[in-house]
Amino acid sequence: MSETVTYKEMAKRLGVDPTTIRRLVERHGAELGIAVQKGRANTSNAKWTHYISREDADRLAEFYETLHAGVDLSSDAEPFQRQGVFYVIQLVPEALPNRIKIGYTDNLDKRLTEHQTAAPTARVLASWPCKRSWDYAAMDSITREGCTLVLNEVFEGDPEGFVQRGSDFFARMPKPDADRELSQHSPLRQGSDEADDA
Repeated sequence: MSETVTYKEMAKRLGVDPTTIRRLVERHGAELGIAVQKGRANTSNAKWTHYISREDADRLAEFYETLHAGVDLSSDAEPFQRQGVFYVIQLVPEALPNRIKIGYTDNLDKRLTEHQTAAPTARVLASWPCKRSWDYAAMDSITREGCTLVLNEVFEGDPEGFVQRGSDFFARMPKPDADRELSQHSPLRQGSDEADDA
């Protein structure tokens, strides 16, 4: 049996909390080919916990670090885009108006259509341009108060509260596609100057 890594161990490795690992695997595990195992931990209370293989852990770590390294993820060789939208969707407006789904997507129309297969009246309340690397910070900020967790990325709370907290968060963020001004001492300037001269 290959060596396994728990979500808690993976969180310690990346310097995040286990919830972040769970979200990362839920959202990207399939496309990364990560297989999740469940078993009892080797502790006195023997609680159930989630494991991934050492190879999958290395792949997940590489993906996470790429997201946060400012690497251009839009090339043909890399299937993950750097930028999309963060959304607030009201799942069942007529019956459960306070049932809200929030999250990041590269394609909002497709994501809404997916939700409408189970909840035909689902509708988008708000969305904002968002870098993929902002996803977890936006999630934590928007759900920091005024709501309760149902499951995964589904919450209950005042819909206007979600939209207001989202607007507040993204108002403080730069435009996702904004270029940063290069220092005159930056080694990146040489390549930029050469491109200007071309």
